[in-house]
Amino acid sequence: LLLLFWRRFAFGFFLLGLVWACFQGQRALDDRLPAALDGRTLWVEGRVVGLAQHADAVVRFELQGARSRHATLPKTLRLSWYGGPRVNTGEHWRLAVTLKRPRGLLNPQGFDYEAWLLAQRIGATGTVKDGQLLTPASHAWRDRLRQRLLRSDANGRAPWLAALVMGDGSGLSPEDWKVLQATGTVHLLVISGQHIGLFAGLIYGLIALLARYGAWPRALPWLPWACGLAFAGALGYGVLAGFEVPVQRACVMLGLVMIWRLRFRHLGLWLPFLLALNAVLIIEPLASLRPGFWLSFAAVAVLIFTFGARLGPWSWQAAWVRPQVLIAVGLFPVLWILALPISLSGPLANLV
Repeated sequence: LLLLFWRRFAFGFFLLGLVWACFQGQRALDDRLPAALDGRTLWVEGRVVGLAQHADAVVRFELQGARSRHATLPKTLRLSWYGGPRVNTGEHWRLAVTLKRPRGLLNPQGFDYEAWLLAQRIGATGTVKDGQLLTPASHAWRDRLRQRLLRSDANGRAPWLAALVMGDGSGLSPEDWKVLQATGTVHLLVISGQHIGLFAGLIYGLIALLARYGAWPRALPWLPWACGLAFAGALGYGVLAGFEVPVQRACVMLGLVMIWRLRFRHLGLWLPFLLALNAVLIIEPLASLRPGFWLSFAAVAVLIFTFGARLGPWSWQAAWVRPQVLIAVGLFPVLWILALPISLSGPLANLV
């Protein structure tokens, strides 16, 4: 409807989106630990979701579907277990937890932990005092794959391998993250459009190459299969990486490009960008509280402007160098507003 009647009903759709965002925000605020339970220790049961983090003798994980006999609890809890055993995705635990309402320090230029908890829809945090495993993990294929990667030798770089393949940086040390921030290469270890596009392009190009040299079955039209399998591969890789905001944006834009490719039409420059932006915010309005949302879309907007033929024809040297400079300049105000580190060596490191 927005595409068909945007000139007449744009303001109405803006209000509709605003109401939807406020509704979802209020739902997240309502799903918080009651003040009466703040600081109390309760026995709770729930299922471990996501990838648990094991570092410095502390296990941090999220418990979903938490329930207690004595009170109604938020749907998702983020727990820390000091000196606890290994916790795996999909396990059901019965835990004695000291619960706390979501809160964070308000230091200037510091990380807004409370906003991050709200964006993740985490209604309470807590410290585990004791617990017992009720049901072992089932269908925890992401966790098994991560453990397999971490057990590999990889010349002592197994945590880096898990971060590159799955976007799981929990095994990296603070010093590793400082190196990534100083060189502006954090995006390499956060599965994003670059990874999704390369993987989907590899599948599409392989099928096109087979069809070009007559190795693809003639009974199967190569173009629909290339588009369909490339999009399926992108979705599968997105699920492997946890389907965060950059992956959502990349999958939506890739799907739109594949649909228009089947129709032999060109999407234009900004339509896929705006549709992906709206799709992500409709699915999860609280994504706007995450710095990755703004960095992801800002970077793509700069690239669209860069390669939109507004700057005239380029030599191959300019096609390599100029985007890095424009990305650095374009993301500078976003990084500054979000109080994130700004790397001076980032353009050179990303060029390599």
